[in-house]
Amino acid sequence: MQGFSFHNKPVEFAFPLKDGTYYVAHGGNSSIINYHNTDRAQQYALDLVKLNSFGTRANGLYPTELTKYAIFQDTVYSPCTGKVINAVNSFPDLIPPETDRQHPAGNYVLIACDRVEILVAHLMSGTIVVNQGEFVSVNQPIAQVGNSGNTTEPHLHIHARQENSGETILDGIGIPMTFSGRFLLRNSLVY
Repeated sequence: MQGFSFHNKPVEFAFPLKDGTYYVAHGGNSSIINYHNTDRAQQYALDLVKLNSFGTRANGLYPTELTKYAIFQDTVYSPCTGKVINAVNSFPDLIPPETDRQHPAGNYVLIACDRVEILVAHLMSGTIVVNQGEFVSVNQPIAQVGNSGNTTEPHLHIHARQENSGETILDGIGIPMTFSGRFLLRNSLVY
């Protein structure tokens, strides 16, 4: 079935969120289930949201209060052991539906691990606790989920690419990711 598989060897990572039920809003290997798939570097990217006790992403229909989103301020953990290539911590958290198209990733951490670079993006302003050049361990807290960059609501964006394959964080050659052996797709749940 289109989008449910991949051809390249995947890289296994630890899931970067730990406290709740998470839903894959975008993911897979087809633009039908993952709008990132048309971008070479982000072809296997995931957008993750958290479900509250009612099974919804937020309290209300597209609220403007960030704290009404279940994922907002959740701790983000390093998905691998490696070296922080870059960490940006200065962009504000935006009120939906406001976006920042000039800084698509917003606040982010880029980590090199095992010949792969992994980006976690849309982090909360002022919460990144790692610095460029620092070594991090898998499952080490690195930041909190925010709403910075080109995003319509609080969520965590994550994608992997071949090491040194792009000039900017959004360039390069994407690599499929697995978490506990699972290739996550749109509508996947992680507990």
